[in-house]
Amino acid sequence: MEGWHALLAVYCAVFFMTWPSVIRGEECTLDGVRGVLVPGEQCDSFWEQTMNELDDNSVNANESAIVCCPVFQSEPNCGKVSQYDGTFSHDSRETQLDQFPWAVVISYRWISKTVCSGSLITREFVLSAAHCYSQPRKALLPTQYRVRLGDWDLNIDKDCQYVDGAKVCNEYPPVEIPVRTIVNHRLYEPKRRDFLHDIALLRLARPVEYGALISPVCMPSWSRQVPQEIVGQDFTATGWGKTHAFMALQRKLKIGMRGLNMTVCMRAYKMTAPEVPQAQLCIGGKRRRDVCYGDSGGALMRRENDLSRWTQVGIISFGANHCDQGFPGVYTNVAFYLDWIQRVIQDATGVASGA
Repeated sequence: MEGWHALLAVYCAVFFMTWPSVIRGEECTLDGVRGVLVPGEQCDSFWEQTMNELDDNSVNANESAIVCCPVFQSEPNCGKVSQYDGTFSHDSRETQLDQFPWAVVISYRWISKTVCSGSLITREFVLSAAHCYSQPRKALLPTQYRVRLGDWDLNIDKDCQYVDGAKVCNEYPPVEIPVRTIVNHRLYEPKRRDFLHDIALLRLARPVEYGALISPVCMPSWSRQVPQEIVGQDFTATGWGKTHAFMALQRKLKIGMRGLNMTVCMRAYKMTAPEVPQAQLCIGGKRRRDVCYGDSGGALMRRENDLSRWTQVGIISFGANHCDQGFPGVYTNVAFYLDWIQRVIQDATGVASGA
């Protein structure tokens, strides 16, 4: 950790200056670690470690601190697209067996009770929400959780589905792996009403083998992190949550929703102006078209690169107590935390993604 902080200090020393705006978002490399040139306030690690120590007068209103912000590099062949992904729908419905193979269920090791959802981003790491593992009743040892991968119907091991009148079954059973460690963002505070920094990384006890039903989702590029740019765009969320507040299903579901301005969520939940504007997204707001209990920690996604792959843009964070009443949901903006994801994985494994 100390070595990484020293590296961050170098970033700040080298790039803390005014640069032409045309270079923002360009790739950079420092000490073998890939990143992008961004304003300091848009780099989570810079924000967390440095902004509080800066002299307010050191940068005037027309200047920005440009830093080489290390970002997570997605796995090759991530974001696998299914043949059934072609149709976008705002209705909640069951997925096909092979859709969203990065979606996982986190449960307790001693009972089959779902704690939260998550998404596989490497062979060893699952992205989820910090609030799932921070409440007193859930503050267990990491090894008391398990991750279930490659599943569709949680009630049975051999999943089958009728497609165009023909019965199709999964060739392989789901895989269960204990959790080795859980890292919540250190600035996440369980008592905060706005769920700021609601992001966690779970390290599996062993690497998982990729296959038709288990593969990682892609991470977004830094250029996708501006919340205002999502307004009116289509997104898809997936998970095993309830279809409404009183009805739970055990099959993987998907729901289509549209992006909103963050002010809509601020009004809905009586939130003050966001402390970190880039950290959260506002999505949904249509009656019976929302995620629900059990979906927390799951992925909010969209198809990018000419629809050739799925990219996770958000983590399901919080919404209304009655999840089918038309209130929008608040999601953690994954793009803002790419450097945090990179740092946690590098600290745990000693290897930087894309290095």
